Order: sequence, then structure tokens, then C-alpha cells
Amino acid sequence: MDDDKNQKAPVIDWKTQKELNIPLALQGQADPQTTQFLEMIIKLINEGKIALHNPDTLINHDVYDKLSTEKQSKIEMEAFNLLTAIRDIKDLYDAGYKDTFQILNDVERLRLTKERLEEIGGDLFII
Repeated sequence: MDDDKNQKAPVIDWKTQKELNIPLALQGQADPQTTQFLEMIIKLINEGKIALHNPDTLINHDVYDKLSTEKQSKIEMEAFNLLTAIRDIKDLYDAGYKDTFQILNDVERLRLTKERLEEIGGDLFII
């Protein structure tokens, strides 16, 4: 017997679904380092120093240009991943979810990833 035919459509309560889609409000105080990092990212975006669809704008070329081709390739790929995270953060920020667990967790993860990558070759990113 085919299980797909026996499944029922979920009952959709749009009010409940809307509430579930709202990020959880932060309980307690945000880490000042995370908040400052968020503010810096938003400032760089607003100043046009970070282009949300151009990973090259994240790269600090003074350091990057001195790396081997292999390391440059890795940094280019990681810049793409970091920029994807930055776009997600910016979307939450613009939607008014500045003090939510989700945005602050995303910012913290971004900061830690950046720091881990910079152990490879120094100050590789402008953030």
C-alpha cells in the first residue's frame, strides 16, 4: 500500500502559522560584542561597502592577495557563505527583528565563523 495516498493534508490555522513564523524575542541581555558586530555589519551595508550580492566586497584584498591560489579559492567560497548569512541577518533586521534570539544567534555564528577563517591567514574580511 502506498503511504503517500493515506496521508491527510495538514490542518492549517493561518493565525497560528503566522505566530510560529515570528522569531523568538530575546530573553535577557544581548552580548555587547554581538550587538556591536551587528551594528557594524548594518553600517557597512548602508555605506555601500558590503554589496549583498557581491562576495568580493567582503574580502580584505591587502591580505587576500598575498595568499596562495588554493587559500584564495577557499576564502572566495567562504565569502559567498558569509554573504549569504549577512543577507539573512539583513532581512531579519529590516523586518524589525533586531532584538530576537534568531538574529543575534545568526550574528554570533557569523562572527565566530569569520574568526575561525581568519586563523588561516589574518584579517581576510572587512567585517
